[in-house]
Amino acid sequence: MSAENVDLREYLSEEVQAVHKNTTYDLIANIVHDGKPSEGSYRIHVLHHGTGKWYELQDLQVTDILPQMITLSEAYIQIWKRRDAGETNQQGA
Repeated sequence: MSAENVDLREYLSEEVQAVHKNTTYDLIANIVHDGKPSEGSYRIHVLHHGTGKWYELQDLQVTDILPQMITLSEAYIQIWKRRDAGETNQQGA
């Protein structure tokens, strides 16, 4: 699955669909939990909107990450941004 230009219309309520004609979204952050539910650690993948690069943050470590690696992780929480009408793709995922 790509993390950009995803039409989420089928997951939105009819009220939201009526207000927002454009239902295309881009992933901008992905939170992953590694380990057992009662322990373990969290990592976050975040898109730097200005450069279109993805970074992985864990504790105080920040590293570059390929966009293809994000979809391989089992997401705990994802944050999506709705595209405005006419907005072009600027991210690397």
